[in-house]
Amino acid sequence: MKNPLIAGRIPPAWLNQVDEICQETGKNRSEIVKEALGQYLSKTDPTAVAAMHRRLNTLEKQFKKLLAVS
Repeated sequence: MKNPLIAGRIPPAWLNQVDEICQETGKNRSEIVKEALGQYLSKTDPTAVAAMHRRLNTLEKQFKKLLAVS
């Protein structure tokens, strides 16, 4: 089975940095993006991200209530 394809738009400055890394390392864009995403995912705990998202939503609701009272 082939690896799935994922795509997204990035700022031009990021593309320039990726291209510079490609020139220095001899790797292609896909390899650089896979390495970067792999590093990010290895340092990111999905459970912690979900918990932070829930906490942020709760804080936003509380903030809106406080604004309504003011």
